[in-house]
Amino acid sequence: MKIAFRGGDNKFTRDLLPRIQSKLKQHEVVFWNLNKPAPALDIEIILLVGALDRQSMENQPKLVLIQTVGTGYEEIDIDAATELGIWVSYAPSGLTGNASSVAEFAVLLLLAVSRSLKTVLNGMRDKSIEVPSISLALRGKTVCIVGLGSIGSIVAELLRPFSVTLIATEHSRHSPPKDIKIFSADDIKTAVADADYVVICVRASKENENLIDASVLNSMKRGSVLVNIARGSLIDEEALYSAITSGQIAAAGLDVLKTPPNEFGNRLLDLPQVLATPHLAGATDIMLDGTLNYIFEIIGSLSSGKKSKSFINSPAEPRLRLSEINKLSQAIPETAGDALKGGNRL
Repeated sequence: MKIAFRGGDNKFTRDLLPRIQSKLKQHEVVFWNLNKPAPALDIEIILLVGALDRQSMENQPKLVLIQTVGTGYEEIDIDAATELGIWVSYAPSGLTGNASSVAEFAVLLLLAVSRSLKTVLNGMRDKSIEVPSISLALRGKTVCIVGLGSIGSIVAELLRPFSVTLIATEHSRHSPPKDIKIFSADDIKTAVADADYVVICVRASKENENLIDASVLNSMKRGSVLVNIARGSLIDEEALYSAITSGQIAAAGLDVLKTPPNEFGNRLLDLPQVLATPHLAGATDIMLDGTLNYIFEIIGSLSSGKKSKSFINSPAEPRLRLSEINKLSQAIPETAGDALKGGNRL
C-alpha cells in the first residue's frame, strides 16, 4: 500500500520517519510535509501528526484510512472523512504507552512548579534572581484530576505514594476507585474548589474549548497550582495570565499552549511562575515503540476485515469495505491485530 506520513518538518517527524519505514517496509512510505502539497495523488493511508482538512482528503481519491500517530484527532475534519467514505482511527493512549509517559510528565510538572524549579535554575545562572526559600510539598495535599481517563487514572496511581487526597471529574464512571471522589464533568467548579493542585487530562474537543476559563480559575483555591498535559485549547490563556499575576493561581506547568511561543509571543512564558514545555510529555521510547506496533496492527486489520475499537467514524459508503478486503497487505503476520481483540467484523 502507499502510505504517507504527514506532519511538520521537525526533529520529531525526521526521527520517526525512518522508524515507520522500517516497521512498514512491505509498504511504500513517503513523507508529506504539512506545509507542502501532497507528494502523490494515490495515497491509500495517511499516518497523521497534526491537521487534515476536507480539501486534502478530496485530492486523494484512493485514500481509505487516516490513522493518527497520537491520541488526539481534534484537528481532523471527521465529518468530511465520513462523508467521503474514509475511515479514521486514533492511537489510544492506554494501548501505546502514551498514557503512562504523559502521566509521568504530569507528576514531573507538579513537582517542578511546586519547587519553583524554573526560578531556581535561572537563579543559579543569575544571582540577581531571588530564589524562594520555602516551596510547596505534595504530601498531604488535595489533587483534582480533570478527566479520569487512561492518562488521568495513571496520574492518580502515580500520586498515591505522595499521600494526597484525590478528586476527579469524569463524564461517566460506573465503578470509580474508592479513594477518589468523583464529580461530573459539568460540576468542575465544585470539584476544583478545594484542590491545591488541578491537573488537566481531559480530551479536547470543540465543545470544551476554554474549559478552564476565568470562572473556573476563580473557583479554584487561592494559591493553587494548575498543570495541563492535554491540549492548549482547554485553557483561556488570557484568563490564566490574569489569575497568575493576581495571585489567584500560584503557578502553572504547561506542556501545551494555545498560542504557540513563536507566533506573536505568549505572555505566559514571561512569568516566573509558569514552567512551559513544547508538547513533549508523551515523547518517550515506550510511546514510540507502542505506537508503531499499534499502527502496524491497524494496517493489518484492513486485510482481516476487522474494525478496531479505535475507529472513530462509520462511513455509510466507505471507499474500503473491510469485509471485502483480503489482499491489501500480503506481508502482515498472523499476530497482527492482537491489540484489536473485540473489534467488530464488518
